[in-house]
Amino acid sequence: MQSAAWTLSLLTATASAGSWQTPALRRGASRPTGMLRSQIGTSAELSNRVDRQMQQCGRRQSRVSAATLGVFAFGILMATGAKAQGIYVDPWEDNGYVSINYGYQVGNWSFQESLSATIYDEEATYSIKHAGSGGGHFDVGLGLRVWRNLAVGVGVTVYSNPGGASVSGSVPHPLFYNRPRSASFARTDLEHKEVGVHFQAVWVMPVTERIKVSIGGGPSIWSVAQSLITSVTPAEIGAPWDEVAISSAAAASTASYSGVGGNAGVDMTYMVTDRLGAGIFARWTGGSVRVPASGGAQSLDVGGFQSGIGLRATF
Repeated sequence: MQSAAWTLSLLTATASAGSWQTPALRRGASRPTGMLRSQIGTSAELSNRVDRQMQQCGRRQSRVSAATLGVFAFGILMATGAKAQGIYVDPWEDNGYVSINYGYQVGNWSFQESLSATIYDEEATYSIKHAGSGGGHFDVGLGLRVWRNLAVGVGVTVYSNPGGASVSGSVPHPLFYNRPRSASFARTDLEHKEVGVHFQAVWVMPVTERIKVSIGGGPSIWSVAQSLITSVTPAEIGAPWDEVAISSAAAASTASYSGVGGNAGVDMTYMVTDRLGAGIFARWTGGSVRVPASGGAQSLDVGGFQSGIGLRATF
């Protein structure tokens, strides 16, 4: 009797909607769990927060890009101008160098996933867009002189910045066939970490007794730790069942994926003592990593323009 009363009230609330199917005809349909309408607003606010963060990062990245290009131009002009004026003092005679830096990486990344599930005898589909932007990074480097001013080196960069995921869903109606309802959800706490190992051939140019400018580049190997969405849970709001929300989007344990790319950059060092100094750098790093996302593998661009400051030591 209680079930019949619930069914009667449900049909009464939706009778004006047009042609309908009773819950008994929708196999697998269960009584909606109920959900506060305010949760739709919460999901929309999260999506807007992701958009605002991307816009703010975009403005920061424009400023960092300008600074990066300035460092490149200043280093190259200083080295070439000094040589033209005969300021070039001596060949580089150190055996090698060590660098420790902190900087900012400019670059947006994104990829998509897709999920589906059977609800009310129809297919619910979800499109998931992962996206992130630049942030701080840490790197160390080591180089050894092999001939004249030529060195071979290796550097490791570590960049970690939580990414966001926006979920857009199409969820079947509990009463009517072919009448899907839209829903959205967002997460801003998914792990995204990039580790790059950069192999370099470096040409070191002593400009004065204290200042050195280095230009180099080579191949890079990338490792990316990325969280992926594995399931999406919708929740009914209530009669007349024309609106639905997404209550959660579960993420799998973070997995690591590898890829290859390249790097090129310029470094300018001022030696405070014979062996210790400080430097600024600007470099481009990039690569591509295949991520086995739901719905098919996706290509994820990694790296970006990097600039920063740090300590230098020679031996």
